[in-house]
Amino acid sequence: MTLLLLLAGSIALVLLWRWHQARSVALARLDALIAQPDAEAESAPARRRMASFPPRYPLVAPGVAAGVAVPLWIFTPLPVQVVGAVGLLAGVLAYLVEEHRREQQAALIESQLAAAIDLMVGSLRAGASLLAAFESALEEIEAPLRPYVQEVAGRIRLGDDPRSAVHDLQVHVPLETFRLFATSLAVHWEVGGSLATTLATVGRTVRDRTELSRRVRAQGVESNASVAVVLAIAYVLGFLMWRTNPDRLEAFVATAFGTLLVAGAISLQAVGLIWMSRLSRSQF
Repeated sequence: MTLLLLLAGSIALVLLWRWHQARSVALARLDALIAQPDAEAESAPARRRMASFPPRYPLVAPGVAAGVAVPLWIFTPLPVQVVGAVGLLAGVLAYLVEEHRREQQAALIESQLAAAIDLMVGSLRAGASLLAAFESALEEIEAPLRPYVQEVAGRIRLGDDPRSAVHDLQVHVPLETFRLFATSLAVHWEVGGSLATTLATVGRTVRDRTELSRRVRAQGVESNASVAVVLAIAYVLGFLMWRTNPDRLEAFVATAFGTLLVAGAISLQAVGLIWMSRLSRSQF
């Protein structure tokens, strides 16, 4: 049985590695397609670097974990295993809160991108140029998308290569919808055709993807609420057991076996939260 489990785990790791390699190759091809067509980028002056969106704060989760674990270790008699498990759980909760904030901001800027594409399509069908289409979209959109579109329009106005400007847009906003937008423009500049028709299709795709993501998140609320209730019940039961017979529970926790059980239970809660977050997050 153990051999079968190891074999299944090895096969799963190999398949995951091959999927990651294939995805990396596909993304590299897309980047090569929409990158600058010549070597002028190497000799061009350094451009102003814009902050990526949504912003990431990788040190928040470790900081919260350390901020919870260190005071508990200094000011309480809790064993170090329990303190470490509590710190891990606090760090996971902080990470999930940061991921939820990032998803909300990504949904906002994607909806703004769909509205901007609709404005650009209307301008292009009225006979305007690409720069004029970007200018018309700038008059309506707001933050957080506005500074990025303003950067693209400004670079095109100054004579920069449009493919390079749009490529940098999807670098600053590393979302699949922006990659689709940049790739569609790059393909149009390579093969020609009606840009308004291409952008109209992209706009519909972005709206459909945004709506599907919203539905997935709405359906995941029930499972997330169930996980939160189960976690709360575990701590409520522990508190009731302590109130009923505190001496026996404290004596059990003070033993090495009891300490490992408590620390293991808290650590498994942290792992379960991460697992449920990955299952309920839309990836398409």
